[in-house]
Amino acid sequence: MLKWLKRALLIFVLALFLFIAIFFAIRNGQPVSIDLVLWQGPELSVALYMIISLALGILIAVGLSSVLLFRLEQQARRLRKKMAKQQAELDSLRKASLSTELTERE
Repeated sequence: MLKWLKRALLIFVLALFLFIAIFFAIRNGQPVSIDLVLWQGPELSVALYMIISLALGILIAVGLSSVLLFRLEQQARRLRKKMAKQQAELDSLRKASLSTELTERE
């Protein structure tokens, strides 16, 4: 029941963003040229430059977050191995403790 609600909400939000993007593109159709110090961009609409900037920002954010995620996954993998090793050591110490208690009682 909740899946269809999430899906419907996602579709609604995406449609709203699409509507806003189309409205923005229509309202900002004036051609402009970006003039950087060493490079001058072609004449494109303001909306297109904004969309390109947004796409580049998303790509940079995804790239940086994937690097961070990769590092965190490596750290989690190392910690899981360390935990398994320590758990095995704890189990062997418990077994050794039990065996010495049993031999002392006999």
